[in-house]
Formats: sequence, structure tokens, C-alpha cells
Amino acid sequence: MGPVFRVVLPPNPRSVGVARWLITEWCAPWVAAAQLDEDVVESALLLASEVITNAVVHGDGMVQVDVGRVEGPSLRVEVSDDGGGMPLIGAQRTDAESGRGMAMVELLSSRWGTDLAVGPLGKTVWFEVSGS
Repeated sequence: MGPVFRVVLPPNPRSVGVARWLITEWCAPWVAAAQLDEDVVESALLLASEVITNAVVHGDGMVQVDVGRVEGPSLRVEVSDDGGGMPLIGAQRTDAESGRGMAMVELLSSRWGTDLAVGPLGKTVWFEVSGS
């Protein structure tokens, strides 16, 4: 991964908006220089919101967000927490108000996955959004 931006946020729903703003600002120079497509950033922001929300709601401890450029016009986002559960992509009821986040990650990212931390707890959920 190329240049990396890292922030550690409290497990609070407000952290989602803070992370979105920080990611937007970090990407702004590349968008302005036409080195990163605005659509890539918008997709990454949407998916980051979903994954960070999962870490806040289902994870444990502080939430670490790493963002980096990979392969030119692509972004990689990693969200880590100390929780032990793994994200699931499951069939949801059509009237469910939550639970679609990881399905959205599956649909909109070019690649995604999870990495377990060394030790009994902790995980990182990562995804990449590719540009043209």
C-alpha cells in the first residue's frame, strides 16, 4: 500500500462522520490533481461508513482506520477493532433496517477480506475500491 493515513477513533457512532471527513480531506489533493477518481472516493466513503459502523456496534475497543492508495487510482481501507466476531454476509429480510453493510462491501469493492489479529481477539476488515 502506498501512502497511508491512520486514525484511531473511539467506539462512538460520531466516529463514522469524523472518519468520512478525514478520508475526504486526505484524498482531496489526488482528486484535485485528477490522480484519483471522485467516484472511487465516494464508494470508499460509503463502504468505510458501513465497516466502521460495524466496528462501533459489534466490535470492542477503539476503532483504527487505515487508508492508502494502491495500484494508482485505487484506495484500500482497513478498519480494525479488538472484537472477536467476524463480519457476515447473510440473507436479510426485505424489511430489515440493518445488516446489509457487508453485502454492499461485497458488491461495490474490487476486493475485500478479513484478517484476524495475533491473539484471542481482534480483527481487521479491509476492502479496495478500484478506479478506471
